Amino acid sequence: MRSVVRGVAGIPYSTIRSGMPRSGWPKSGGREAGRPRQAGAIALLTALIGPLLATSVLGALILHLLAGLAARLPTSDALGALSVMAGMAMVLVTLLPFALLSVRRAHRAWADMQAALRR
Repeated sequence: MRSVVRGVAGIPYSTIRSGMPRSGWPKSGGREAGRPRQAGAIALLTALIGPLLATSVLGALILHLLAGLAARLPTSDALGALSVMAGMAMVLVTLLPFALLSVRRAHRAWADMQAALRR
């Protein structure tokens, strides 16, 4: 087990790790030669699109699941209604934190983009 952790296919782990890029951000602070503001704005705009897309997909999924469960509510008996409501609660407990995290990431990316454009 130790040999697998120390090396992959005979290559030391540190060599593999050093070849990986550290982050997706440009080293020049988002400013490339010739286009200082546009390059940074485009990079920050693409960083904003991912969390916004994730937020809208998660929101649509939550609404779809809740609407599907709510459609089953009138036709069920008392115990069935309780299980449908428990299912609705589980949908919210499971997916809502991820949606809120995506909203927070989108807000942070929006604030970063606004701060970069002000500079």
